[in-house]
Amino acid sequence: MRFLVIFLLACTTQAVAQRTIPTLTTQEYQAGHFNGTVLAEKNGRVVSQVSKGNANFQFGVPIAADTRFPIASMTKLFTAILTLQLLEKAQLRLDAPASAYVPDLPAACRSITLRELLTHTSGLQNEPVRAYQAAYSTKEFVQRFVVKDSTQKPSAFNYNNVDYILLTHVLETVTKKPFAALVQAQILSPLQMRDTGVLSESRVIPRLAYGYHNYTFGKGSAKDTLRNDRRYVSNYAGAGALYSTATDLLKLVHGVKAHTLLSAATTEAYLLKPQQGTFIDYARGYSTIGFFYNDKSMAAPILERRGSIDGFNSVLLTTPDFTKVVIILTNTDQADLETFGDKIYHAF
Repeated sequence: MRFLVIFLLACTTQAVAQRTIPTLTTQEYQAGHFNGTVLAEKNGRVVSQVSKGNANFQFGVPIAADTRFPIASMTKLFTAILTLQLLEKAQLRLDAPASAYVPDLPAACRSITLRELLTHTSGLQNEPVRAYQAAYSTKEFVQRFVVKDSTQKPSAFNYNNVDYILLTHVLETVTKKPFAALVQAQILSPLQMRDTGVLSESRVIPRLAYGYHNYTFGKGSAKDTLRNDRRYVSNYAGAGALYSTATDLLKLVHGVKAHTLLSAATTEAYLLKPQQGTFIDYARGYSTIGFFYNDKSMAAPILERRGSIDGFNSVLLTTPDFTKVVIILTNTDQADLETFGDKIYHAF
């Protein structure tokens, strides 16, 4: 009898989600506040997957379930996992300075540890806009844009991309593999994530969404003009250069849950556990290595991972045991994904 009740509750939850999530998504789309795809899973079952809008506005190409989106800073979760894999292999130490692996850093940056890069407490300056106006290799990016910010307090949190681009350079140096090959071998192939990869402006990537922006973030209308994104997204490397689909990202969540990529001990100690005692309001959480642990905005704690580069915006919300998952990918910045993501999360 108990199993029948559980089954009926699960069916009810799925039925409600199948009605509510498409309705919420359609409402946002019609208001000009959403263009992308939404996936919701609970207890191993996809309860809803909805796509709205265009992957390419110029040619009217609709978004489908297999449309690939640049995922911006959600890439950092992959880079954190790669780093923790090397930690498990004793190929690096989190409290070692980055200069132990990349010796040609500026003198003021040589004491910055890998842990500080992972948790955005390195004290490095944010990169200028020109860092994405021309193509740079990871090494060239580090040589040009890794600069200590003398105005920052020691150990202060400052979310930036330079931390993870320098970390990418460390990973490439230690493994002697480019980031694309490393992420393919260590994460994508084991999880059969065939719709995920590293962006390259010199390569045509099938089914890749174009990016558009107008910086309205939920405050505009369907009549607002969108502009084409124009920057070298590949320069973001391990900070933001991956593309994926919602279905592939769900495979990543499953892989973390099943400890396919990391041991249970490593996952618990670093991926799930806050590494600092300060709740970062604008990041909505305490920094773990890979996620932000949020125990304030919801009735129960959740893990969050977000990304935003011009029109490409992404959200991953999940319970710490990975039994409830919301993934949202967009190729415009029309949505207020914090509010919309919470609505989807509460809908099932």
